[in-house]
Amino acid sequence: MPAHGIMFHHFHDGQRHPAGEGSLSAEQLAGLIELLGRERILPAREWVERATRRALRESDLCLTFDDTLRCQWNVAAPVLREFGLTAAWFITTGALRGQGPRLEIDRRFRLTRFGSVEDFYAAFFRLLGDGPEAEAVQRALEGFDPASYLAGFPFYSEADRRFRFVRDEALGPRRYARLMDALIRATGDDPAELARGAWLTSEQVVALHAEGHVLGLHTHTHPTRVAQLPAAEQLREYRDNLMALWQWTGERPRVMAHPCNSYSAATLDLLRGLGVRIGFRSNLALREHSELEFPREDYANLLRETRRCASRSSQATSLATSR
Repeated sequence: MPAHGIMFHHFHDGQRHPAGEGSLSAEQLAGLIELLGRERILPAREWVERATRRALRESDLCLTFDDTLRCQWNVAAPVLREFGLTAAWFITTGALRGQGPRLEIDRRFRLTRFGSVEDFYAAFFRLLGDGPEAEAVQRALEGFDPASYLAGFPFYSEADRRFRFVRDEALGPRRYARLMDALIRATGDDPAELARGAWLTSEQVVALHAEGHVLGLHTHTHPTRVAQLPAAEQLREYRDNLMALWQWTGERPRVMAHPCNSYSAATLDLLRGLGVRIGFRSNLALREHSELEFPREDYANLLRETRRCASRSSQATSLATSR
């Protein structure tokens, strides 16, 4: 496998940040670092510098954190300090200016108001089925193939894929937001309260920069389908993102990650025009890639493989004992 990043999102601590699908504890993060091999993980600035010179070794890894989440500061950053590591943090700057991504508010709602993600999906599709979008969504689902949709992300269940297809393809951002607002109101919740403490503050972003972490672009408002936006809107997302980070840190960002792995040739061109040197995808699908499409492995895949290996080892031990 070529040099790549390891991608992280959510963390939990049993207090401020609840556990949920895809979240890690501090102990699990430390275990993953040890599993990967501390010696393989480069300081983020060194990884980027080597990538720029095309001097990466196949074994070189870089830790990356997406979406500007407060749980990363509270749970993951202390673990990195213990290991003497720095990482690349991809910042959605709108989250620090009252334009936090819809996805995080909805995730918190899902975690705190439903017993399981399946319960949430049932409530979501029940409300959808009673509304004006039901017929159009049903037509869109007639050609839906869960095995091929988001195939680069094997940790998604069929239900996950169906929900994301409806959210991003059948409904789109505005109709999805209306539906979720209705569902949130039906439970008596307040989106502003759900958003409280979800994202980093500008002071924490500045502190990460001072500690030597790399801060990179991740759009201003985190649209889930950047590639479908007009070129002018894509440029605005990344230009606003760049200017905010530059203002806070005094350093022009040269690194980025594509939100939801969505980008087009126009996206890559405008990023080069903004002076971005290194970019990351969200999976390992491309063997040959440009400087703005470095692969990343989602930590969830590493956990699945670790558990599979542990299970095989346990079965082999049991078989040997029975003999």
